[in-house]
Amino acid sequence: MSGPLYALGAVGASLLVQTLTLWLFPFYTGPSGPHLPPQQVGLALAAGRLSNSVGDILVARWSDVLTSPWGRRRPFLVAASPLLAVCFVLVWVPPRQGTDVYLAAVLAAFFALFATVVNPYLALLADLQLPGPRRVTAAAWQAAGNLVGTALAYVLSGPLHMRWGFPSMAAVFATASLACLWACAAAVREGHTRPAGTPLAAALASLVHSGALRAYLAGLALAWVGLSMVSLVLVFLVTVLMDLPTSAVPGVLAAALLSTAACLPVVAAWAQRAGAQRTLEACLWVAAAFLPAVSLVGRLPVSPQVLGYGLVALSGLPLAALYALPNAVLAHLAARQGLPALHFGVQGLVLNLANAAAAFAVGLLLRLGYGPGADLGLRLIPACAAVLVLSGLWAFRRLRYS
Repeated sequence: MSGPLYALGAVGASLLVQTLTLWLFPFYTGPSGPHLPPQQVGLALAAGRLSNSVGDILVARWSDVLTSPWGRRRPFLVAASPLLAVCFVLVWVPPRQGTDVYLAAVLAAFFALFATVVNPYLALLADLQLPGPRRVTAAAWQAAGNLVGTALAYVLSGPLHMRWGFPSMAAVFATASLACLWACAAAVREGHTRPAGTPLAAALASLVHSGALRAYLAGLALAWVGLSMVSLVLVFLVTVLMDLPTSAVPGVLAAALLSTAACLPVVAAWAQRAGAQRTLEACLWVAAAFLPAVSLVGRLPVSPQVLGYGLVALSGLPLAALYALPNAVLAHLAARQGLPALHFGVQGLVLNLANAAAAFAVGLLLRLGYGPGADLGLRLIPACAAVLVLSGLWAFRRLRYS
């Protein structure tokens, strides 16, 4: 399977989910949108993530046992991708009445379909019969696809929605995402693998009793909650703490992505020598060190723009590690233990619970203030994220696996 062609699937998926993560709170809580309370948006997003969690397990099992002339992963990419694109557009066309219920329902559908597409896509990584270093390389291609999709979301979504509105922006991105996902499905060639015959309950029990998997998920989930909280308020961090206009958001985010892209080959080479898990831990220490400084932007005797851009540059190393390394670690575990899609399904369950917790926490904290002159809640979010990342590192150390 060609790395660049496999990466197209990550481009399509990340384009949609990163755009949604970036603009959901600003759109639904802002004066030009439905103007919902932030806690309602957080609850709706948390409910959507929970539907993703359930979908991950069900789709993972279905994908592991499916037999078809087209393989056991590709049919999901082909059939579910158009529905995912439609749901993404619906997020940005809320009705005048019942907006809170509508948002919860459409996000639940979006994330359930997201699981239907992404879980089989990721399971292809474990299906490859590769040694550890080459699997890291394949994961790096997938990470590069994620990075490209994120870059497109961060750089283009702002100008597009400011010129033509959110629905038009969503339609353009949905079309591009569908093209990428279908191109990936047409290009990949699945290996010959036997469908899993273990009953679902027994299969889940075997994963629960895996000390290696528990160690990996415990540390990653704690760190993920914290970092997801920060990603949900990126627009506010730029416009409120850095005191920049909304038009500057794409430029700041582009700087973060350039730093990440520069660090990605460094992280991949480091992981090939030292191992993916140890490299991931080291990069998370960097995140834990600079996150508290984000809370102090605008409160120190340093220009908030200068300090903000400096922190953006430092973010490249941990972001590159999070893009490239978790799936490499998990694919290695799945290749040893079998049931690859179910491994990624369990990871999806845990990380979506983490995302739900992050959305709920952000909604509550923003009630303490997220605007100029009343920003206590916004400043608490990076500080809380640092504590959670440190907790994840503690879990990695306490539950280190071989």
